[in-house]
Amino acid sequence: MTDNKPIGMGHAIASAKDFRQEVLNPAEGVFLFHARAIERLIEEQLGVHQHGVSIPELPYYLMRREDFLFGLETENPEALSVIEGLKLPPYVVLLPSPRAQGADRAAFSRLRHEYWARSFEAEVARAWQMARDQAGADQEFGAEALRDLVGEHGFAELREVLDHDGLTLQIWDDALICRSFVARVVRLRYFAPGSRAFCFPAVHDWSQVDAWLLASGLELPPPFSAPAGAVILPPLLQKTRPGPGELPPEPWPLLPGGLTRGDRDPDYQPAQRAVHALAAHAPPPVVGRVFEQAVPDSLGAEFEARCLNALTEASRLKRKRDFIARQWDSLSARLSRLFGRVLFAPSFERLQNRPRRSPSRVWLGAGLGLFRHAVAAANRSEMRGRFATALVHLADARRLLLRLMQFCGGSAGDLCQGLAARESDCEQSLAAELAARVGLRPAAAGQLGTLVERLAAEDRGASASPVARAVLSQLQKVLCETRDDYYRLRLWGWLASRGHIRLREILPFQAPLHCLRSLQIARARLDDLDWPLHELERFGCLLEQMHERFSQRLEEQLMPRLTQAMREADFVPRNHRERVAANKMRGELLDVIKQRRHLKFTDVRDIVARNVLRLPDPTLEEFFRGDRLHRFDRTAAHALPGVYRPGELYIKGLQQLSAPLFGTRPGRAILRHILVPFGATYLGLKSVDLLLHMLPEYDRSLHFATLLAVTAGGTLTNLVLYTDIGRHVLLATWHGSRTLFDLLLIQAPRRLLHWPPLAGLLGTGLFRSLARNLIQPMLFGILPLTPIIALAVLVEEVPIKPGFWLLGLAFALGTLARNTASGRRFIDNLVTYLVQMQRRINQTLVLGLIQQLLYAFKEAMRRIAQGLHRVEEGLMHHLHEPIGGFLVKALAAPLWVLAESLLQFYITVLVEPQVNPVKHFPVVTVGHKLMLPFLPSTTAFMLQLTGSVLPGVITIPLVTLTILLLPGLFGFIVWELKENWKLYQANHGVALSGADARQIEQALEPAVIGSHGETMRGILYRGFHSGALPKAYDRLRQAIEKQLRDQALYPRRVRAGERRLRNIEQAIGVFVERELSFAMRERCRTPGCVLSRVESRTPALATNLIELRLAIHVRSSGRLAQVQPAAEEPGPVEIALEISRQRGGILMRMHLEGDTGLIGPRCWEMIFEDLRVFAGRADARLQLDQKVEGMPLGSDP
Repeated sequence: MTDNKPIGMGHAIASAKDFRQEVLNPAEGVFLFHARAIERLIEEQLGVHQHGVSIPELPYYLMRREDFLFGLETENPEALSVIEGLKLPPYVVLLPSPRAQGADRAAFSRLRHEYWARSFEAEVARAWQMARDQAGADQEFGAEALRDLVGEHGFAELREVLDHDGLTLQIWDDALICRSFVARVVRLRYFAPGSRAFCFPAVHDWSQVDAWLLASGLELPPPFSAPAGAVILPPLLQKTRPGPGELPPEPWPLLPGGLTRGDRDPDYQPAQRAVHALAAHAPPPVVGRVFEQAVPDSLGAEFEARCLNALTEASRLKRKRDFIARQWDSLSARLSRLFGRVLFAPSFERLQNRPRRSPSRVWLGAGLGLFRHAVAAANRSEMRGRFATALVHLADARRLLLRLMQFCGGSAGDLCQGLAARESDCEQSLAAELAARVGLRPAAAGQLGTLVERLAAEDRGASASPVARAVLSQLQKVLCETRDDYYRLRLWGWLASRGHIRLREILPFQAPLHCLRSLQIARARLDDLDWPLHELERFGCLLEQMHERFSQRLEEQLMPRLTQAMREADFVPRNHRERVAANKMRGELLDVIKQRRHLKFTDVRDIVARNVLRLPDPTLEEFFRGDRLHRFDRTAAHALPGVYRPGELYIKGLQQLSAPLFGTRPGRAILRHILVPFGATYLGLKSVDLLLHMLPEYDRSLHFATLLAVTAGGTLTNLVLYTDIGRHVLLATWHGSRTLFDLLLIQAPRRLLHWPPLAGLLGTGLFRSLARNLIQPMLFGILPLTPIIALAVLVEEVPIKPGFWLLGLAFALGTLARNTASGRRFIDNLVTYLVQMQRRINQTLVLGLIQQLLYAFKEAMRRIAQGLHRVEEGLMHHLHEPIGGFLVKALAAPLWVLAESLLQFYITVLVEPQVNPVKHFPVVTVGHKLMLPFLPSTTAFMLQLTGSVLPGVITIPLVTLTILLLPGLFGFIVWELKENWKLYQANHGVALSGADARQIEQALEPAVIGSHGETMRGILYRGFHSGALPKAYDRLRQAIEKQLRDQALYPRRVRAGERRLRNIEQAIGVFVERELSFAMRERCRTPGCVLSRVESRTPALATNLIELRLAIHVRSSGRLAQVQPAAEEPGPVEIALEISRQRGGILMRMHLEGDTGLIGPRCWEMIFEDLRVFAGRADARLQLDQKVEGMPLGSDP
């Protein structure tokens, strides 16, 4: 067991000395320096090459002996005088000193193992570098050999991963990258077995990498090759270990089991078996508590009889009594349970169960009452089919019985067996009925039974398990939802139609949607259990399988209705590409329904705006009758009852009113040349006026937003945006300004410092000594004194005159900070802290702040809408509800419809644009200024309008709140118009550049793939709000590193990293299925095409690579179709696609495998057309296989 005792002051000093003695080895060329000191030594070594290069906090650094001694002359001359007498190896290892030694022995032990791993990695790098220096020009184990071994994508990935993790410098060549990679993978193999495939997932075969490393001369025995009881360590690992008996820490880090990349590492399966074996030998949880206390025999016998009677009485069915008796029994039972719970609180229980006193009769009676109630409640729940609730009550009864066990004598075992039999019946009933309702196979049904048993056993511990109860409750909800049907009342429609319309409208989709939600919650809560990772993965796959079955059933019900609604709204495809787009539109609508359990008008609008089936320019008839979007709003409300929510009047009306402006050629011309340029100019100038008027000394009579300024600005904007000469002048001005700034402030000083005469003068020993002992201390001393003097002179008005005393003070402070060990340590720590803060600010505040704010507010609005929808779901009727609930819902539902409409209006139109800073400034701010003259009349009108309906107590606060929030209307209108602009096909892509109809039809736009609106570029390329794929692997590596650093297991972090990758994998799989596989399946219907079916494999993900595979099956050989019409189906033709991140953009390479002659030229032409469209949707450049370049395309013979 790890000792966590704190380390005293004296022992801490001794431990620090021991640590330095274990790690520091000057004779072997291993040194400890502050991280900033290592950074300065690297800067001194790089010299002129260091310009523009950021130096991270490296875990180690390998430096040539000559460069180390030369840099040490400036950094620490005192240490140089001692080190010069040592016979150093050709390369020295520089390790950064730890920031803290740790407050306890466990932390100190973890630090020792961390530096053991660093020293081992550095020694491997040094051995590799010295072997390469001795080999000379031998390239058998160089960077080119590694590139051939891992592939082009693998080498690019390892370079990026090492650079991102702070293990390399940006200016390093391929040889140094190869050295760092070798050192890192060797360290991972012995300190984190099986994790290499997750750190470098683009490497396909790690067995070949191990063989290559072994052939290079490194002695690297496999981690699990030693016989039982023996340990084989590499020589370098034995050399660097802190103690003679030290071994790499166990347990091994937990690794994801649901990703296919892990099997590529030969150490993965042995490491997983070792982790599972450790989890299997973990001590079982404590089931209950038994108090050791002697009690009288008579009391035990009496209590035994009372427990048996309570169990029998609670299990007996009682005849239904009259209403008054039932209410009295219910009230008395509630009061007695409340009294019992108070009496059995932990503090009161300790007072009652003092060892020197016998338990009171009152305490025993209260305990028996609670026990009787728990068993009776379990019995009632079991009869109602609520087996999870029955298990919860039985677990409470068991815990209560164990607390009273000291008074039961030998009968406690019989009572517990009786409860166990009831629990087993409930578990089997819940699992069997749920498996039958879902339609699971016998193997999956057995796993479900095991899951229910494990959850029930988890809840039967010494204390209740909220997580296990939550999962059981969600499984019970799934079972209950499969038995129930929902409906809603249409009272007004029934009255208006005089009974021709049915009063109850069945809602057939609510039950499966609730099942999906319950399974999602159960799947999320399952990861919160402290179970072994492999069990969580197994049971998680079971819940995902159940979720998939319900999802398929819901899709079978919804897809025909969605198709009908789209057809009636004239979303009808007219060619092959539009058929693919229509299928994707149906899939995206179905995804929104599954995720949110409802579909709104704005969701449909956003999906249409990014689909090929956008709105055409409206006709005069459509302006009055409604366009496609409005017709879909009407048809979907009838086709999807309880799921589709028709659009609000203010949203649909604004979209209809903006149609002439966005959907007609004259309207677009007015918008582009008048409204946008002049309106943006006015907003910009008015914003400048508002900001300047906030200054106290500013002349308020001066205004920039004048008619002349707005006219000139709008005209200039038109010239820049829509004329070639305007764009040319703007670009020339911009490039000239940047060049002049770079020349004067960056290039000129740098070239002056590197001018040979001046550089030679600065490099002399005299000048270096003068800089170290005079100039640098003076600058270091002046730096902190400058703000102090400025505050004293400007704020306090203290007359401070410069003199020699001030220079002397600055020199003394600078010497203390620069030329003493404690001063250098303080400066290094301060600079390190400031650099880290600056990087954190750049990552969280500066880059992509607007996108992050927009996403945050969009997510907040979605959650608010989801909350409102949950209230609506709670007010839906179901067939088995009691009469009291039916009446309450019938009365509350109409009131909630009105309240929800008001809340939705205020939040969407008035509140959100006010609190959203991106929407507020400058639109809402300027709108507030424009509304100021009209506020009195608007207020009087609203008071008069609402005063006739509502009392004054409600009218005055409501009108006041509305007037305060009314400027938010401007922000709402502007952002809604921006979304409505995207609805029309003529406002996208090449249509804006005046292309013809053919070019507009063939234009390709990047498709939205991720759940947050990412395109393929947003998934692959790093950014503040992009780079989901590399960031997911980053977090997985961080979870593995944290387990190694803390020597603890973090299954939740590992599962979270796996979920991120699985979500990306699923999103890309859906993208391929809808954009490419479906398009090729549609080609199978083409007359004369030999394609039979198309199957898409699961995408394989890496940090910078996505590998896709499609299998194309043909009916029979195109050459033998006439001769052998009944021939067996030949093997498929495989299409392998590699989507990789390149500097010039995304590249998609295609490779063909199989007999390409089975498919005729005409079919290949259609396949290549689909691949071209798919590459455009992925924003990638398509590179065809060499087999394809010479393939004749055209009509089949």
